[in-house]
Amino acid sequence: MRIAILSDIHGNRYGFDRCLADAQEAGVDHLACLGDVGADLQLLTRLRDRGITCTFGNWEVNGLRRMDGDYHDWVAAWPATVELGAAIFCHATPDMPPGAQTTAAAAQIMRDGLSLQSLFPRLHRDEDALWMALARLEETNSRVAFHGHTHIQLAWSWCRDEKKPGAARRLRSFTQPTEFVLEPGSAAMPNRYVIGVGSCGQPQDGYHYRYVLYDDDTGLVQLRAVN
Repeated sequence: MRIAILSDIHGNRYGFDRCLADAQEAGVDHLACLGDVGADLQLLTRLRDRGITCTFGNWEVNGLRRMDGDYHDWVAAWPATVELGAAIFCHATPDMPPGAQTTAAAAQIMRDGLSLQSLFPRLHRDEDALWMALARLEETNSRVAFHGHTHIQLAWSWCRDEKKPGAARRLRSFTQPTEFVLEPGSAAMPNRYVIGVGSCGQPQDGYHYRYVLYDDDTGLVQLRAVN
């Protein structure tokens, strides 16, 4: 199954449409949105009518009280994470607290005093949070986590250093190549990946709208950038 993973639309219908058109031309089978959609009701309607898998972001948690009717109830039930095969989809990190498994639950624990940064860390700036994300992959035996929130397209691999036989796994970040396969590694030392999909509405790493294509059969990942 080929999955298009989009995040951080922030009301930008044009950016969303450009990424969606690119994904449809590539022949995707499934669409996932990782939160921070914005207040545009047309966008929310399109996500709902298409049956797009959604996880909540900080915008949904902060804005839930301002939503009315059916939209409120639908968005309130968005999950923190979605697991498809060996992949986890989330807004900021797969390492979410047990009490924040839906938008409504996350809004409540923030009202109870949990900080925004605790719930939505920026993995490219918070090394501790990145290691906790990798630890969650270890706990769930998941190969990869896809996230948004940073508005930057960036991948990390935690893999055995092939240049040093017998060495432990090494963590590295990269933006190139933009197309790569998630190698499984060995049973004793499986590889783990954390991938920021970028933003299709407000990119902060150039002028292109960004998203990711993922084939969960072959493990192929494509970091896509469209005008």
